[in-house]
Amino acid sequence: MALDDSESSEEDDDDDDDEEEEEGTDMESDLEGKNMDELPNEMAWGTRKKMFYDSDYGLAKGKSQEDLETEEQEEEEEAIKIQKRLAANLSEEDYDLNLFEEFAVEDESKTTEEKDHIVKDLKQMSRKEKMKLLRKESPELLDLIQDFKAKLTELKDEVQPLVQMVKDGKIPAGKGADYLRTKQQLYLNYCTNISFYLVLKAKRIPVHNHPVIERLLTYRNLINELGAVDARLASQYRLLLAGEETTSKPVKGKKTKNDSDSDLDEEAALRYYRKVEERIKLKRKSNDTGNEEYVMICVFLIILVENQMAKNKGLTPKRKKIDRNPRVKHRHKFKRAVIRRKGQVREVRREETRYSGELSGIRAGVKKSVKLK
Repeated sequence: MALDDSESSEEDDDDDDDEEEEEGTDMESDLEGKNMDELPNEMAWGTRKKMFYDSDYGLAKGKSQEDLETEEQEEEEEAIKIQKRLAANLSEEDYDLNLFEEFAVEDESKTTEEKDHIVKDLKQMSRKEKMKLLRKESPELLDLIQDFKAKLTELKDEVQPLVQMVKDGKIPAGKGADYLRTKQQLYLNYCTNISFYLVLKAKRIPVHNHPVIERLLTYRNLINELGAVDARLASQYRLLLAGEETTSKPVKGKKTKNDSDSDLDEEAALRYYRKVEERIKLKRKSNDTGNEEYVMICVFLIILVENQMAKNKGLTPKRKKIDRNPRVKHRHKFKRAVIRRKGQVREVRREETRYSGELSGIRAGVKKSVKLK
């Protein structure tokens, strides 16, 4: 019985120890979890600007070699971690080569297009070849030129005279007058845009995507919309134009007012010219000497006027007379420089007689120098 009691007490002690160990492990895991939560994130460098923009250039002076080596090793390990993290984020699509193949196909298509575009010399081509090339590159050009000529003739022969009649008051103000002004403005804008298109074509500028094409289409559609109104008013236009032509033509055999005025002006000019001619002849006959003096005075006055005109230089600055001749100017400049140099640098003196040695020899004992006391 005593043995059983001792065994049961030992088992109870073991159970208590196991419970204490489990509680201890639970406490340790909780502490470790708290410590892990308190650790900063690896991706977070800090909130201060110094952490991002500062360098360790000045900090390496007071450190030992071992500390520097450990720091370099830590930096290398951190770089390897960053590379591994970036590699883990990549997927299979990032390693696919189809993207590069698509770029290669685009580059090949561009090169083929550039090869197909060949500049042709128009001077060596015949008229037939030029027309063929023109119809191929811009088939709308010939139609635009014909339309341009047709609209200009219509504007000149029909629209402009009718607008002038509106200005003169022969056509009363109203919807008809407004319609004529609108038509004139529309035709002018259309012809202006066609001329701009022709200028672009003459300069060999590509016009396929140019805004002038869209503008031409809008103007042409507006002109086509006016066609129904023109068909209704065509008979009235013809009557008005026919009446204008009959009134504008002068009757044969009768001079108009403008013609008579021009004839009168010509006759008056002729009469005045003859009177002046007669006066000059009378003066020459009366005194030839006076005429000579008059000629001399005129010549003298002409010379004076020419001299005054030559001297009239306006706002030109005053210049010296020596500036007229650059050669003489630089010659005087050189002379002055030579004179200045004589006071700055000693002139080189050439030897007059060369030293030919002593005639009677040199005696070593003779001293001709003066002693200083």
